[in-house]
Parts: sequence; C-alpha cells; structure tokens
Amino acid sequence: MEESLSVNEKLKKWRRFMYAYNAVMCFSLGPPMIIYQKLPKAILKWPWEDPMMMGIYGSIVTSVGTLSAAALRSEEAQEKFLPVFMIQMLYKTITCALLAQELRKKEVKSWGLWLIFWFFVAYVAMLAKAAPWKK
Repeated sequence: MEESLSVNEKLKKWRRFMYAYNAVMCFSLGPPMIIYQKLPKAILKWPWEDPMMMGIYGSIVTSVGTLSAAALRSEEAQEKFLPVFMIQMLYKTITCALLAQELRKKEVKSWGLWLIFWFFVAYVAMLAKAAPWKK
C-alpha cells in the first residue's frame, strides 16, 4: 500500500503545481495582452476600451509568470518566491470586489466579466491553499 504524504509534503507539491500553473497561465495570457491590447474587448466582449491599461496589466501578468517560472528551480526558490502568491491573492481579491460592484448593475452585458470574476475567485482559493499560513 502506498504511504500517505505528510501535510508538509502535500503543501510542497501543491505549491509546485501552483507555480507551474501560474507560469503557464501567465505566459499564455500576458504577452498577447501586451502585443494586442484589444484582445479582451474582442474575445470577452470587455466593456472598457483602454489599451494602455491592458498593456500594463499584461506586463504585470507576464512578470508574475516569470517569477513563478523562476520559483520552479528548487524548493528553496519556492520559499523565496512566496510573496508572489500573497500579492496575487491581494490584487485578485481587490479585482473581484471591484468586479462584484460592476456586476451588481443590471445593465452589464459582458459574459467576460462573469468569467473573470469566477476565475479569480477560484484562483484565490487555489492560491490560499498553497500559502504558508503558519510555520
């Protein structure tokens, strides 16, 4: 019978998964947002037209992907890059709060806002599971 993993080992595996997931998601979304800033409007029926903000956000997403990829080098690196998770939880939670205010309005016609909102809620939950809440 297979030995069960300790809680610490499960946490390390989950962190490694989250760093890899971050890198894949960020590298697949960030550069297109920088290169083609109208992408969210075109695909998600995004209601705002601000290509500069999309470029800035795409740069942030790409940076998070780079930091997450760097964290995959070793277990020590994973410990050093934990603030990446904390910052992501913070800004994604704030974004969810702002989107929730917008979604409460009845005239919102963008299904993309709902998609981003629930995607970020799930992402925050996954990041919270990987964060070291106690030593």
